[in-house]
Amino acid sequence: MHHNVKSICIVGGGSSGWMTAAAITKLLPNIKLTLVESPGIPTIGVGESTIGHINQFLSMLGLKDEDWMAACNATYKTSIKFIDFRENPKEEPHKFHYPFGIFDFTDKPRGPMEWFLAKADNPEIPNENFAEFYHDAILMTDKNKLTRNEDFKVRGFNFKSDTAYHMDAGLFGEWLRDNMCLPKGMTHVLETVDKVVQREDASVEKIITKEGSHIYADLFIDCSGFRSILLEQTLNEPFISFHDTLLNDRAIATVIPYIDRETEMENYTSCTAIEAGWVWNIPLWNRIGTGYVYSSKHATPEEAEAQFRKHLQSNRMLFPDAERANNCEVRHIKIKHGVHKRAWVKNVVGIGLANGFIEPLESTGLMLTHEGVIKLCSTLTMRNGIVSNYDVDLFNVGFQEQILGFKDFISQHYALSMRNDTPYWKEVSNDVEYSRALSGLSNLSGVSILDHDIRSSSDLSVRLHRTRRFDNNMGGIIYIAAGMGYNPVEPNFLRYEDDRIGETPEMRKQVYETWLSHKEEALRHIDTLPTHYEFLRDNIYKS
Repeated sequence: MHHNVKSICIVGGGSSGWMTAAAITKLLPNIKLTLVESPGIPTIGVGESTIGHINQFLSMLGLKDEDWMAACNATYKTSIKFIDFRENPKEEPHKFHYPFGIFDFTDKPRGPMEWFLAKADNPEIPNENFAEFYHDAILMTDKNKLTRNEDFKVRGFNFKSDTAYHMDAGLFGEWLRDNMCLPKGMTHVLETVDKVVQREDASVEKIITKEGSHIYADLFIDCSGFRSILLEQTLNEPFISFHDTLLNDRAIATVIPYIDRETEMENYTSCTAIEAGWVWNIPLWNRIGTGYVYSSKHATPEEAEAQFRKHLQSNRMLFPDAERANNCEVRHIKIKHGVHKRAWVKNVVGIGLANGFIEPLESTGLMLTHEGVIKLCSTLTMRNGIVSNYDVDLFNVGFQEQILGFKDFISQHYALSMRNDTPYWKEVSNDVEYSRALSGLSNLSGVSILDHDIRSSSDLSVRLHRTRRFDNNMGGIIYIAAGMGYNPVEPNFLRYEDDRIGETPEMRKQVYETWLSHKEEALRHIDTLPTHYEFLRDNIYKS
C-alpha cells in the first residue's frame, strides 16, 4: 500500500503538537495542515530541560537564540550534573558532570583511556574531574560562566553545538504557534475531539469534534500526550512498558522563586539522588523548576512529598531555604514510561508522549518529539509525499531502536551506582534485570562487539571483558562510568602493558601534570568571563 500524503491533521497542541506543526510548515509548505486541540486539556508541564540534539531541530527551523529564548524564559545548559548517584556521602556531596560536545584530544595521545591510565597509577585522582580533563567547558560550568568562545580560549567548546537549553516548554509551543505556524496559513481548530471515524481497513478517515467539525486528512499525527487518542485508544497499538527496567513511575513538580538569581541561575541541570529516586533542578530566567522522580513501590505520594520538601530545605547544592520549601505548591504526576510497538500504524503517527516516554533522567522528553518529527519530515520528503509500507517500516525500526537505546543508556545510571542505603537503591542498583535483547547483544549477526554501539550496562560489560578499554566510540556512557568510580584498567594488566610497549608511570604522570598546568591557565581566563546570568542579560534579555 502507498500513501499519497497531501493533507495532515495533528491531534493535540502543547510543545509536541506545535513543534510538529512548525517543522511541517517549514519543510513541507505544500501540505494542507490542520491542528486540533481541546481548550480544556492541560499539558503535563514538565520537560523543561533539553539536550544537544535540539540544536539540529532549531537550525532546521532557521531559528536563532535571539528569536525565541526571551519569550520562553529560556537559559543555557552546558551539562548535566549528577549528585550522590554513586554513593550517599555523609559530608560533601559526590558529584560528576556529563557535558555536551565531543572529546577534546588535543594533548591526550590515548584519547579517553589517558585519564583512566593516570587514575590507575594515582587512585587519589578524583573521579569528578574526568569530564573537565577532556572539556574545558566543565571548568567554565563549575564557575557558572558562559562565553560564545569566539576567541577559542575555552578549548574544545563550540557554543553553537555544545549548549542546550532550559525553557518553559509550554511557552515554546505557543511561540512556535504564533510566530511560525499560524502566520503560514495553517488551520487551527480549538475544539475537543469527540469521535474518531475509521475505514474498513482500520485507518482513520476523519475526526469529529464535540462542536461539530469534521476534519479529514491523509495522515493523522497523534500529539495527545499520555492519552494517545489515536495510536492507542483507536488503533489499539500494543504498549511495551519499561517498568521492569526503570522503576520510577511517579513525579512531583513545583516552581520556586529566585532569591539570588545571579548565583542560583546555574548553566546546567542538576539531578540529585535521594531516598526513593532523584530530584531535578532546572533554572529558568524567571524561576527555578524542580521536582522529584520516584518509585511508587518505595514511597507513597505523601512520603515522597515529605522527602522532597526535606531535600529542598537541606539541599547542599542550593541555598537551603525552609520558607521556599514549605510554601511551594506541588503537582503529583503519574509517569507512563514505555513505547508503543510501532509509532506509525496505518495512517497514524504517534509523536512525543503519545508514542512513548522514558523517565526524564537524561532530558529525553522533548528530544523524542523533535527526533520523531525530523524522521517523519524526512520520510515525507523523500518521494514528495508518497510513502510505501517499506518507508513506514524503516521509520518504525529506526525510531524504536533510538528509544530503546536511550532507555538502556538511562538504566546504566542505576546499574553502575554503588548506593545501597535505602530499599530503592538496593533494588535499582542490584536487582533490576537489564535486557540483553533490547541492547542488541542477542542480534549481532556475527558483528564484533568492538564495532557495536555501547547502549547499556550489559553492552559495557562485554566491551570491557573483551578489551579492558574505553574508547572514543562509546559516547556518554564513559562519563557515567567514570563518575561512578568505574575504571577498566587493572594495575597488574597495566604493568604488563608497560613492559610490552615500553611506557612508564612517569610518562603518564607527565601527561596528567601537563593538563593540570593547562587547567590553571584555563581557569585564569574563565575568571574573566561573564556569569551565566550576565551573559543572558546582555545577549538575550538585554535588560
